[in-house]
Amino acid sequence: MTLTEVRALFELRSGRSDLVTSEGADNGADFFIQSGQRTLDRLVGTDKSWARSFKEVAIDDYYAIFKGCRAIKKVWFANSDGRFPLTKVSLEEMREMYSDPPDEVTSGTCLYYCEISLRTYPSDTYVIIDYFLGDKIVDEATKDYEYKGIIFLPPSDETGIIEVFGLFNSTPLLIDASESYWSVNFPEVLLMAALYHLEVSYRNTEGAKDWMRAIVLELDGLEKDTVESEIAEVTQIEG
Repeated sequence: MTLTEVRALFELRSGRSDLVTSEGADNGADFFIQSGQRTLDRLVGTDKSWARSFKEVAIDDYYAIFKGCRAIKKVWFANSDGRFPLTKVSLEEMREMYSDPPDEVTSGTCLYYCEISLRTYPSDTYVIIDYFLGDKIVDEATKDYEYKGIIFLPPSDETGIIEVFGLFNSTPLLIDASESYWSVNFPEVLLMAALYHLEVSYRNTEGAKDWMRAIVLELDGLEKDTVESEIAEVTQIEG
């Protein structure tokens, strides 16, 4: 289902025609639908919870930022010779290994990565990379809260690709034709989650609990399907 179709169902099930215009456009309904989708992403892991983000790397690059990532699991560097895993370290460990600012470290084969904080306070419309002995403004048109970031060192001595594997949010439902994992495969569960948030806005504890119980019941079945897929053809090794 598209966002338009989910919105129409939300209007029908909630009885809140004031949240949808007479032409079927959003008048407040999308807030609850989007909130519901974010809740589903946090409640259960599916095969679509995991994703990969690819960033082109130029010579002397040492950082990458990317949207929509909830948690980073693994990072690789790929070039014409193949794909190689980077070793995760803490920011403190990276500082101990490379005391100079990354843009002053001699380029070489990328070996390590660490997650970095991009947040500025007060929150302005730019991202700052912490590069140990100072800060580097990355993009004055980028909001820090939309992104996660990593530093990888040594800086690359060749062009390549940084591949980040981790938990990512579902595709945002931002325009009428938008679709996501939840809206296409489980629109009924997405609708339940939207109605759950509507009940929360009413401060209706019992109504919210009823919807959450129904959601958890549906997600329990989905999680069992995911587990069955993961253990398929896996034989136990005795020892």
